[in-house]
Amino acid sequence: MNAAIPDQGNSPSSTVGVTSVRWRVVLLAFLVVFLDGFDAVSLGLSIPTLTREWGVSSAAFAIPLTTTTIGMVIAYTTAGQLCARFGRRKVILWSTVVFAAGSALTGLMTSIPAMSVARLVTGAGLGMIIPAVVSLAADNSPPHRRESIAILVSLGLSAGPFAAGVSGGALIGSFGWTSVFWVGAALPTLLLPLLWWGMHEPATVAATNPVESASVRRLFAESRGPFTLMLWASALLIYLSTAVMTAWTPQLMVSYGFTPTEAPLGTAALGFGGILGGLTLAALTTRFRTGNVVVVMCAFDVVLIVLLARLELGSTAILLLLGGVGLAKIASVSGPPVIAMVSYPNGLETSAVGWTVAFGRVGSLLGPAFGGVLLALDVSARGIVLTACVPVLAAVVLLPFLSRRTGAGSPRPR
Repeated sequence: MNAAIPDQGNSPSSTVGVTSVRWRVVLLAFLVVFLDGFDAVSLGLSIPTLTREWGVSSAAFAIPLTTTTIGMVIAYTTAGQLCARFGRRKVILWSTVVFAAGSALTGLMTSIPAMSVARLVTGAGLGMIIPAVVSLAADNSPPHRRESIAILVSLGLSAGPFAAGVSGGALIGSFGWTSVFWVGAALPTLLLPLLWWGMHEPATVAATNPVESASVRRLFAESRGPFTLMLWASALLIYLSTAVMTAWTPQLMVSYGFTPTEAPLGTAALGFGGILGGLTLAALTTRFRTGNVVVVMCAFDVVLIVLLARLELGSTAILLLLGGVGLAKIASVSGPPVIAMVSYPNGLETSAVGWTVAFGRVGSLLGPAFGGVLLALDVSARGIVLTACVPVLAAVVLLPFLSRRTGAGSPRPR
C-alpha cells in the first residue's frame, strides 16, 4: 500500500506574516545547539585521561555514555508536549539551565556511578533543546526557507564537537579533565540572558499550540503511520552508526599512536567535516530530495569507514578521512529531523522532530553500549569502528523507499 504524503509543513497558520528570516532567533538557536554539541562529546574527549587517572577500563565509561543518551531520549519524546504546554521559549531557557548544571555536576564527580547520574541530568537538558530550537527557528522563517534554516541551526551539532575537539586537548592538558565540563557549564550560563532577550515565538504561532495538537498519536493519523515508522527506523540506524564513531574516535586515535591529549583532534576532524556536511546538505536539498542526498552520503560514509579501519595511515591521512566521515555522517544525521520538520502539519513539528531524534538517540544509546561490549571482549578500536558500516548499509536500503513512498524532501524550485 502507498503511504499518503504528509502535509509539507506549510500550513498558513504556521508561517503567515513571516516574510523574512528573523536572524536574531536563528543565531541564538545556532549558539544554543552549538553548546549542546560541545557538551554532548565532552565525556568522550575525557575518557582517555580518565582511564589513566581513575585506573578503570574504557569499557566502564559505556555506562555514563549510555545514561547521557537515556536522558536525551526521555527529553526528546516529551519535548513536544512540554513546548505546547509552556511554550518553546521557556523550555529552551530551562533546558539550558539543566544541561549547564549537569555539566558542572559531571566535573565534580569522582566515580562511574555518580558520573552516570550527572550525565543523565545533562542528557535531559541537552535533549529538550533540539526539537524546540529547530522548530522555533523554522517558524521564524518564511515557508520556502524553513528547510534550509532547520539545517543551518542543526550545524551547531557539528560546530560544537569541532570546537570541543580543538580546545579539549589544550584544556585537559593544562587544567585537567574537569575543565572541559566547567567550560560546558559556564558558556550556556553566559548565554542565558541573550536567550531570555531574543528567543520569542512568532505572533502567528504563539496562540495556536494546544497540547493535544502535539500528541504523538497525530504522527500516525491520516495515513501518516508508514511514513512515521520508516522515518524513525532510518533515524535509528544512522544515529547508531554515528554514535559508534563519536564515542570511540578518541580511543581509535590512541590506537593509531596519538597521545591522550592529542586524541581530541579526531573529534575535531569529525566536527569540522560535519560543518561541511551540514552546508553540503543545505546546498544539495535545494535541488534534490533530502532522502536521496542522504542515501549518497551514507554510501560515501561506508567507503571512508572501511578505508579508515583497514588501511595503515599517517596522521594527516587519518584526520582527513575522519573529516570526510564527519561530512558524510552529519549530512546523513541531519536528514531525518529535517524531513520531519517539513513533513507534518502545524502544531506537530516539535513533536515530529522530537520523536524522530528520540528514535535516533535509541540508536545512539545502542552504539556506545555495543562498542563497550566489544571493547570488553578485546575487539580493537578499528574493529569497533568497522561495525559502524552495518547500520549505514541498512539505511541505504530504507531511505530510497521512504523518499519514493512519501515524496518527502522534494526539491525546491530553482
